[in-house]
Formats: sequence, C-alpha cells, structure tokens
Amino acid sequence: MLSFRQVVRALVFALLLSLFSTTSVAYGQQFTLTVSSPLSPSAVDPGGSSVATLNIAVGSSNSPVSFDTIPCSVTPVQPAGTPLCALSPGSATPPAQAFLTVSTISATPPGLYTITVTGNNGSASQAVTLTLNVVNVTQDYSLSVSPVTATPSPVPAGSVATTVVTVTPIASYTGSVTLACLSVTPVVAFAPYCSFNPATVEVTANSAPQPSTLTITTLGPIPVTSLRDRRISYALWLLVPGLALAGVGAGARGKNLLGAFLLMAVAGGLLLMPACSTTKTNSPNGEITPKNTYTFTLTGADQNGAAPSNATTSQATVTLVVN
Repeated sequence: MLSFRQVVRALVFALLLSLFSTTSVAYGQQFTLTVSSPLSPSAVDPGGSSVATLNIAVGSSNSPVSFDTIPCSVTPVQPAGTPLCALSPGSATPPAQAFLTVSTISATPPGLYTITVTGNNGSASQAVTLTLNVVNVTQDYSLSVSPVTATPSPVPAGSVATTVVTVTPIASYTGSVTLACLSVTPVVAFAPYCSFNPATVEVTANSAPQPSTLTITTLGPIPVTSLRDRRISYALWLLVPGLALAGVGAGARGKNLLGAFLLMAVAGGLLLMPACSTTKTNSPNGEITPKNTYTFTLTGADQNGAAPSNATTSQATVTLVVN
C-alpha cells in the first residue's frame, strides 16, 4: 500500500513535470507562423496558380525566419506534375508577411492537394497547412458593366452617354471577344443604339480583365453654339458705331464711302447672325428618341462563336435614362 508521503511525492513530481513542459513549449514558440489569407482562388484549372498570405508574428525571439530551399511539401506527389511553391520573401524578421504562390502545369492531375510550409529561425520551427483544389475548369469569359447606368444621367434626346464594359477571363481563357448589344427594352421607334471602342478585345493567358468603352447614342436635335462665329459677328457690329463716328468728320465723298462700308458691315452682320446659334441633329429625318428608361443587354462572341459564361444567368446590362 502506498504511503501518504509517496502519494505527495508523486503529485509534486507530476506538477513539476507539467510546469517544465509548459515552460519548454513557451520557450520553443520563438515565433508564430499563421495563414492570414488562404489560397485564392481556392480552385484552379491545370496550368493555373493561386496565392496566399502568411503572417509571421513575434514570439520569444525576433530572429529572422527563413523557409526551406524547397519552401513547401505537397501531397499527393504527382509524377506528371506536382504543384510547385514559391515564397516571397524567402526570409523575414517578425513581425512580417510572406506571400506564397502555388503553381500548376497543364499536366497536373485534378485533385485536392495539401501544401505544408515550414519556417525556422535556427532554433525553432513552425508549420502551416493549406489546401488547393485542382479541377478541370471550363475556360470561358464573363462580361460586367461599371457603372451600370450610363453617364451622364439623365440625357436629353440627341445626346450620348457612356460606360465601361469589362471582359474577364475564366481559368486560362484566351481569345478575341467581339462585343455587341443583344437587345434594348422597351421596344420603341427611334430607340437609342450602342457602339463599343474597341469593338473587339484581346484576352491573353492569365491576363487582367480587358475594358471597352460603350457609347449609347440617342436621336434628336443637338444645340451647338459656335463661339468663333459669334465673336466675328460681334466684331462686325462694332464697326457700325466706329464708321458712323468717322463719317461725322468726313466730307461728302468720304461720307459716301463710309456709307458704303457701313452698308457692307450691316449686311455681313445679318448674314453671320445665324452662325451665332445653330442647331445640329444626328437625325436628319427628324426622328427623336422618346423619353424613357432603356435597358441594354450586352453579349459577346469569341473567335469560336462562344458567348460569355453569364449569357444566360447574370447577364451584363446597362441602363440609360432619356428625359
């Protein structure tokens, strides 16, 4: 039978062992390595890449933390093409951040991969684990509009409004996308029409979204004032009092000449008066776009005739208000 002294001795020993273990763990955590943002995108097609952000926090030491020459281990290993890792920077003094890029090749088999990254400062090490899903993503593109209401808004008939249409590649899509307005509602006579600049955008592998300016034109009169013609007309009219004053001190012959000049100045001013306020139109037959709120549905077609991925779900639309 155990004596009281033996029981107390065992309890004290267990307590000391626990304190020693806690102290050792606390001392060993000389820095902390965590994932501040996971791999994005979390799923890529073979040949795609994903990026994550790692956070290196100060523990009991602020010694530089470095990563292995091969900065991560990936499972399962694929002879055809295991995902590869790159870390930037390769060494950092906490507190700091490191950016992990995981890249695949076209031969990388689809599947869920576990990526383990280990950092060490010479006397302690920390590891984090991330996952990347490699799937056969259908290569395609999507359309978006910003702002969704063409500006300026509203516009009078005869004016134009603009917005920006963006072609965004999905997966490793490449192609030439020609943009178009698929429809406009409501259906009215002399409805506004659209144009794109450029009408065709080029999307290359892993490229950024490509923009195109959408211009919507309405039909109607466009008031235009020509300042140059107005200045000329005003200048001619200023000749009238000047010539009149000059005629006061001239003889009979001079008065006749001044009278002729005065008559020419008046005639020229009358001829140039219409130039002061002219009205132009983009509709020579007098058509005018009715006041309304119009909605344009946009689409595109690449060199294979493929429509955007959001052609039937969340279609790209833009609104125009004509007052």
